[in-house]
Amino acid sequence: MPTSLALWYNITMPSANLLAQAKSLIPNSTLASTISHRLAAKSSFSPGQGVQQPSANSAKIYKSPPASALAQPPQLAAGPTTPDPPPIHRLLELIKSEPDATAALAHLELLVSTRPAFPPPQPLLFHLLRRLATSSPSHLPRLLNLLPRLRHRPRFSESAALVVLSAFSRAIMPDAALDAFRALPSILGCNPGIRSHNALLDAFVRARRFSDADAFFASLSHGAFGRRIAPNLQTYNIVLRSLCARGDLDRAVTLFDSLRRRQVAPDRITYSTLMCGLAKQDRLDHALDLLDEMPRSRVQPDVVCYNALLGGCFKAGEFEKVMRVWDKLVKDPGARPNLATYNVMLDGLCKFGRFKEVGEVWERMVANNLQPDVITYGILIHGLCRSGDVDGAARVYSEIIKTGLVIDAAMYNSLVKGFCQAGRVQEAWKFWDSAGFAGLRNLRTYNIMIKGLFDSGMVDEAIELWDLLEKDVACIPDTVTFGTLIHGLCQNGFANKAFTIFEEARVSGKQLDVFSYSSMINGLCNVGRLVDAVKVYEKMDKDGCKPNSHIYNALISGFCQVYRTSDAVRIYSKMADNGCSPTVITYNTLIDGLCKAEKYQEASSVAREMVENGFTPDITTYGSLIRGLFSDKKIDDALSIWKQILYKGLKVDVMMHNILIHGLCSAGKVDEALHVFSDMKEKKNCPPNLVTYNTLMDGLYETGYIDKAATLWTSITEDGLEPDIISYNTRIKGLCSCDRIHEGIQLLDEVLSRGIIPTVITWNILVRAVIKYGPIQLLVMRYPARR
Repeated sequence: MPTSLALWYNITMPSANLLAQAKSLIPNSTLASTISHRLAAKSSFSPGQGVQQPSANSAKIYKSPPASALAQPPQLAAGPTTPDPPPIHRLLELIKSEPDATAALAHLELLVSTRPAFPPPQPLLFHLLRRLATSSPSHLPRLLNLLPRLRHRPRFSESAALVVLSAFSRAIMPDAALDAFRALPSILGCNPGIRSHNALLDAFVRARRFSDADAFFASLSHGAFGRRIAPNLQTYNIVLRSLCARGDLDRAVTLFDSLRRRQVAPDRITYSTLMCGLAKQDRLDHALDLLDEMPRSRVQPDVVCYNALLGGCFKAGEFEKVMRVWDKLVKDPGARPNLATYNVMLDGLCKFGRFKEVGEVWERMVANNLQPDVITYGILIHGLCRSGDVDGAARVYSEIIKTGLVIDAAMYNSLVKGFCQAGRVQEAWKFWDSAGFAGLRNLRTYNIMIKGLFDSGMVDEAIELWDLLEKDVACIPDTVTFGTLIHGLCQNGFANKAFTIFEEARVSGKQLDVFSYSSMINGLCNVGRLVDAVKVYEKMDKDGCKPNSHIYNALISGFCQVYRTSDAVRIYSKMADNGCSPTVITYNTLIDGLCKAEKYQEASSVAREMVENGFTPDITTYGSLIRGLFSDKKIDDALSIWKQILYKGLKVDVMMHNILIHGLCSAGKVDEALHVFSDMKEKKNCPPNLVTYNTLMDGLYETGYIDKAATLWTSITEDGLEPDIISYNTRIKGLCSCDRIHEGIQLLDEVLSRGIIPTVITWNILVRAVIKYGPIQLLVMRYPARR
C-alpha cells in the first residue's frame, strides 16, 4: 500500500515518524498539512481503531472551508474535538492519478473496506477498469470481485464488458474471459450483446481452444441468458481465422462462400484471413483468385493481403506468381509496400538466388524513403552468404556499421558460416573475433566455426577451439556440438580420437543424438573397426537413441567393404525387425556389396524385394546389377536391363556407359562397345571421360584391334583430355602384347618427361615383356637403378 494512504488510514506507526513522513511525502500541499494536524491529534484514537467519526454536534467543524482557505493549513477547534478529514474527492484524485494501476487498485480496495458506505464514482471505476485491462489484465479479477461488494452497485454499458473480455483475450486467459462473460449481469449490470460474444469467441481462438470456439459459435442461435444472438461479420471473421489457424481450409472456404447467402458482405479482414490461410497451405491459385475478386466486391486489398500472398508464393517456389503479385502491388494505388513487404521480397529473392532483382527491390525501398532495419540487413547477409557472395555480405556488414545499427548474433553467425563454406577460414576468424568482442559469440558460433575448420582440414585448430569451448562457462556443448566434433574427426581420418571423445561424452552423461552415433559408426566402419561399430550400435538402444536408416546403412556398407555379406544381410534383416524402413541407399549398398562378393543370385533377390516393397530402382541400382550380371557372364540379362533403362527414360551418366563398355569388352563384344562409344560422342549429352577411353582401349588391345586402339590413343588428346598413368599402362601393355616392346619403352620416356610417376604395374609390364621377348639388359642399361 502506498505510504500516503497508509498515513491517512491510521496504519499503526509511531506518531513522530508518521508526522515526519507526512511532511516529506506531500510537501506544500493542503492534504499534507491536514494529515500532519490529524497525526498531531492522534492521541484521540486507539492504535488500530481506525478513523473516529464526528458527532452530530460537530457538524459545523466538518463544513467545507472556503476556496481561499485551501492554501492554508486548517485551524483546529479548541478542545478535544476531531479535525476535519481530507475531502473524499482528494482521495479519489489520488487513486485516479496513481501511475501504477495495481497500486491504484490497492487504494480502492482499502477505501472500500474502510468506507463501505461510500460509493466510488462509476467513471473512476471504468477508468481503473481500462487501465488494468491495458497494463495488468491478470489483476482484473480483483476489481471484478470488488464490484459486487459495493453497497451501491454501478451499472455499466456493454463497452465495459468489451474492455474486460478483450483484455482477457489478448492475455490468453480464456477461462477468466468465460467466467467474466457468465457473470456480466451481476458484476457490470449489463447483458452480453454480439460484441461481448465475439470477444469471448476471440479469446477461445487466440488460446487455440478450437473445440470450445466451435461449441460457443454453435450456441449463438440459442443465445446467452435466454437471448438469441445473430452473428455479424466480425463473428464470421473470427471463425474463419479459427478454421485457417488449424488448417481446415475446406470448411473455411465453405464458410466464406456462405456469407453472401447470409447477406453478409466480406470485408478486407475476411479476404486477407482466407488468403493467408490458403497461401500457407500452398493453395495459391485460389488465393490469387480472391485477390482478383476483391475489386469486383468493392473491397480494397491492403498490404497485409499482398504480404501474405508474396510469402506463400515464395514458400511454394512459384517465382512467376511472386512477380505477378509484386507487379500488382506496386501498381495498386490503394496499397503501398511497407518494410515487412520488402523484407519478404528480399528474403525470398535471396533464397531463389535472384540477386539482380534483389538490387532492384532494394533501390525501390530506398527511393520510397523506407529505412532498412536489422531484419532487412540480416536477410541480405544471410542470403548473400548462402549464395556464396561473401564479399557482398561483408560490404553489407560494413554498411550496418556506418548506420549505427546494432549487429546481432545471427548476422555474425551467417558471416562466419559463409566464409567457412567459401574456404576462407582466416576471414571467418575475423568475424569470430568481432562476435567475441561484441559479446555475441554463442554456442552456434562455436559449432559453425568448428565445422568450418574440420571442412578445411584444420583439425588441430578445431580441437583447440573445442578446448576453448569447454572452458567457456557461458556456452555448454550440445548434441550439435558433439555431432559436429565426432563427424569432423571421422571425416578427417581421426576416428580413434573421435571414439575417445564419444565414449567420454557417453560416460559423463552428455546427450548424443542419432547424428553423433551415425558419424561414429560410419567412421569406425571406414577404418575397419567393425566390432567397435557394432558395440556402438548396441549401446544406442540402452542410451534411449533409436537407430535410423543412416545407422543401418553405415553398418551394411562397413560389412560389405570387407566382404562380410552375411553380416550385412543380418543387419538388413534386423533393420526391418526393429521397425526401421530401408531406403534406396540401403538396397543399393547391399546389392552392390553382394555383386562385388560374386553373390549374384542373392543380389537379384534383394533387387526383386526392393521392387516388391514399392521402391523404384535408380541408376545406381541398375549399374550394380549390370556390373554383376556381366561378371556372372549373363550378358543378355545385362543388356536387357540396359534396354529397360533407356525405355524408362532414365538419365544415363558417363559412369553407367563405362560399366556397359567394360562389360561388353570383358565379354569380347568390342564392336558393340565401340558402338556405345560412338553414340556417346555423337549425342554429346554424355561425353566420354578418360575412364571410357582407358576401358575401351584395353578391350581393343585384348581382342587384337591394334590399329583401332592406336587411333583411340590419338583421339584422347584431340578430345581435350590428358592421359594418366592408367592410360600409359594400358598403351604400354598393348604395345608389348604385339611384340612392339621398343615402342613401349619409348612411351615410358614420355611418361617420365611429363612428370608422371610410373607405378609398380608399369615396371611389371615392361619387365615381363622384356623377359618374354628379349634381353633384359636393354631395359637395365636404359633405366639404371636410382640411388
